[in-house]
Amino acid sequence: MTTENAMAYDVGPRDSVGWKLHDDGTRVHRYTCTIHDGQGCDGRCGPLPAADPVEEAPVPDVTIVSIGRLHDERQGEWADVLQRATIAVDLRENFRDPHKLKKELRTLTAHDQVVRDIVMDTPGVRQVLAGTALQIGGYLAGPTAAPIIVVTQCAGGRHRAASTAMALRAVVAGDVEEAAAYGLADAAEQFAGRDLVVDLVHRDLDKDVVDR
Repeated sequence: MTTENAMAYDVGPRDSVGWKLHDDGTRVHRYTCTIHDGQGCDGRCGPLPAADPVEEAPVPDVTIVSIGRLHDERQGEWADVLQRATIAVDLRENFRDPHKLKKELRTLTAHDQVVRDIVMDTPGVRQVLAGTALQIGGYLAGPTAAPIIVVTQCAGGRHRAASTAMALRAVVAGDVEEAAAYGLADAAEQFAGRDLVVDLVHRDLDKDVVDR
């Protein structure tokens, strides 16, 4: 039997015990085989085997989403993330946009090490993230388990919000070595060994630079 024939057999409606059905509701047999005579049978007539259950991705304990507030009008899964946020960290007013400090950073993003370094070396940023990690730990310690959404915000979503989201992910995932690269090894220690499921989403990181 060709792969094409096998695929044709395996798709379509089935009856209650797994046989594939013709449009008129009769059972489909490979080649000329029938249930009883077996003529021309390839030895594999019968109900289709049950499909292996699809392993579902675990629900994240913590989801960290970076956004650029200049993109708030856009559509998409995370357009309303601020309304769903457990913790929202706004970096726009207290921490200057890196590209205002160095014009050559305008077209770069948090994917670039130089951007992450400048953001993390900004006075106060590490303290804010360490405090946010304590907040997350507090929510996780509550008597009712519930998913936590943490939102980091800046103007365009390409520098401050994305860099701090990356740092927080390392911390909450308990990855002490990676967190150390952000100067947050101590903050990560409280999560080490907890095996939390932590998702990182950059809503606006790869969007174009906004002219303003």
